[in-house]
Amino acid sequence: MKKTLSILVTALIHSSAFALIGFGIQAGSDLSKLGANTYTDNSSLVPVIFNSYEMKNNPVGGGAYAFVDLFGFALEGEFDLAAGEYEFDFGNEHITLDPVSFGWLRFSYATTLKKNVMDISIPFLAKAAINVGGGFGGHISTPRANIDMVKELFGDDLVNFGDDDGNNAEDLKEDLIDYLDKNKIESSGLHLQTGLRFKVLVLDTHLNVRYNLAKNVYDGKNGFMQLMFKMGFAF
Repeated sequence: MKKTLSILVTALIHSSAFALIGFGIQAGSDLSKLGANTYTDNSSLVPVIFNSYEMKNNPVGGGAYAFVDLFGFALEGEFDLAAGEYEFDFGNEHITLDPVSFGWLRFSYATTLKKNVMDISIPFLAKAAINVGGGFGGHISTPRANIDMVKELFGDDLVNFGDDDGNNAEDLKEDLIDYLDKNKIESSGLHLQTGLRFKVLVLDTHLNVRYNLAKNVYDGKNGFMQLMFKMGFAF
């Protein structure tokens, strides 16, 4: 009996070498971005061409996380918000709008079960381990700017969109917020990840790469990848 208890205690101490609970903040970048897209609207007498350009930079963001760790497994919950920017323009054979900068947002939450699979030694770090895991997450993102959005804001007559239509900036802002809310993209799915967990002084630190199976978070794609850096306290 004493021998069995000794083995259990030893296993518990080894598996909780990092900590049993923890929380912190995170920052990172999506390793995906919106690509270029062109659409021609032929509903008017004069065709209107709408161009949405590729993001110059990958979206970046931040969030928070918390976990409970026991017997080598960690159950983690988190949320993060990422933002990116791209340009679009539209026009007809008579007039073309100059490229307009437009924002893109993604909000995600996830639950992940992960396990340390290898302890490693890194100079200047007290403890380090490689882990793998998987889980489930939900995602909400804003739609890509498109011809329907422009019609919602400026009306169906895009042949004469350069004329004064009486809309002021506040009206357009409210209409845009309403359109983005009604047309937000919601998706959910599984994810897989691998990462490195290490101690920096008293800080519990994680560097993770994750692939999310979630359709159309990025227009037309079945999933997206994230690089995440997490830092917090563990007890």
